[in-house]
Amino acid sequence: MSKTSTAQKGRAAFNLRHLRRDNCGGDTRGDRKRLLKEAMRELDPQDLAHQAAMNSNIVVADAHLNVPFVNDGNGTFRRAASVEEVLAYQDARMDGVRVQKNSFETSLFVVHLPKSMCVEVPDFYTSTVDGREVKRARLVARDYDEAKEYLEESMRWLAENFIPGGIDAVAGGDMNFDESTPHIQFQADTFSPKPDDPDKLRCRPGIAYNTDESVRYISGPKKGKQISGNQKFIDAQRGLREHMYALGYPVELDVSERHNESLNLDRYVEQQDRERDLANREDEVERKHSSVQRDVDAAAKDRKQAAEELERAQQAREEAQRVQENAEQQAREVAERVLKEAREKAEQDAEKIRGDAQKDAEQELGLAEAQAEELLDRAKEVESAAEAKLKRVEQEAEQLRSEAREKAEQEAEQIRSDARKEAEQTLGLAEAQADELLDLAEEFGSEEHDEATRDAAVTREEAEQEAKIIIEEATQSLQEISHVDQDFLRVEIDSNPEMKQRYREIVIDRTQEESAAVLRRALERIAKRRQQEQQRDHDGDKESPDGGKESPDGDKESPDGGKP
Repeated sequence: MSKTSTAQKGRAAFNLRHLRRDNCGGDTRGDRKRLLKEAMRELDPQDLAHQAAMNSNIVVADAHLNVPFVNDGNGTFRRAASVEEVLAYQDARMDGVRVQKNSFETSLFVVHLPKSMCVEVPDFYTSTVDGREVKRARLVARDYDEAKEYLEESMRWLAENFIPGGIDAVAGGDMNFDESTPHIQFQADTFSPKPDDPDKLRCRPGIAYNTDESVRYISGPKKGKQISGNQKFIDAQRGLREHMYALGYPVELDVSERHNESLNLDRYVEQQDRERDLANREDEVERKHSSVQRDVDAAAKDRKQAAEELERAQQAREEAQRVQENAEQQAREVAERVLKEAREKAEQDAEKIRGDAQKDAEQELGLAEAQAEELLDRAKEVESAAEAKLKRVEQEAEQLRSEAREKAEQEAEQIRSDARKEAEQTLGLAEAQADELLDLAEEFGSEEHDEATRDAAVTREEAEQEAKIIIEEATQSLQEISHVDQDFLRVEIDSNPEMKQRYREIVIDRTQEESAAVLRRALERIAKRRQQEQQRDHDGDKESPDGGKESPDGDKESPDGGKP
């Protein structure tokens, strides 16, 4: 932030006052709440209207610019939603902290925004002085965000360098931008951590605000002497000025010389307003004083009696405290003894439970092992039975294969035998026919002899070929039956022993079918051969009865080759 020259001088300073319990009826919570409701008025429309009626400097239209805040407990602040949040934070800090009767636990701070950071609005307020109307100006923030940063930074410096409890001691407050001058006001307690027990708090306001034996000069002619509260206040004012100046804010390092200045019209009007407000308040106090004056005398008479009763109550409280301490000591001893006995009993019970659990676990383990062994034996028995059953199935399958193979071989051999017989018969018939043709050839001459020889050779060759085909078909049928046997065994019998009967029936049926087919084909070929021979015989019958052949011209030749 750069330093800027302004027409008005800026002053960095703070105001401070304290709330004492003896001035607040023994408890400052009511006064703290009243001051917070005045500062944080924008949170409640009724509070805002009431405070505006009491203070003519409040501009209701600008109340939304105010910033209420509360300590979040983590070294930072958040926007407050109600006054009770600040009071709750204070109550939590004060709980259990002993505060002496003549001491105080709450400090009220106010820091105004320097005039050098404000813009003057002339003739904003109107007042009446000695029967005439007087105008006075209002100061508003030149830069709203910069103003909030300045006010928060000044509060943090005071918390870290002046307030005994640091930033944790600041409960909350408000930045007010709806009055004649922007400012921040916040409440802080006077508590600080105990040196011997940092988790607990103590009330030592003298550390910052009065003389305290722990705060002394460390050098100079006053070395070793206690620093007075006034000197601490002066040092804090100077420290705040130097800090804000070092950050670049437009503030002066020297102290204000206002006490040497004469009052101008604005200041005079402001002072008159304050005096008038003070007079009104004094009148109000006087009226209240008159209304309670009747009770003052009675209260004075009862004061001595109340003091005596208070003293007796104090003695009774001290006696009760001693009794309570004794009772607490006895209770602690009894509790320790009971706790020790309970711990020993719990250890014994736990040991017993562990022993019982171990025994149960061992029994369960033994039972599980026995069951596992029994299951293993059963599995082995089942496996052995399955292996035996598998072997029986394999043996039965092998037996079935052997029986089927033997039966197929027998039937194939029978087919081959029948085919061989048929072939031999066919061959014999062919040889007989060939011999007959040879005989005829001898009768008709050499030319016919050659032709008959050729016919006989052809007939014999065809018969042999036919017999060979019949034997090959029989062999092939046997192989097909064997293949069907193997496929069926692999697919059916190996996976389902119940298919044995079906297999046996299929083998028998297939063997019979193949045998019948081979026999049928052999008979068909024999019949065909016989038909061919009959056709040749029929064609031979067309020749002349004497064995001659017709000549191309229609004449018959004689057996010796001549013509008739």
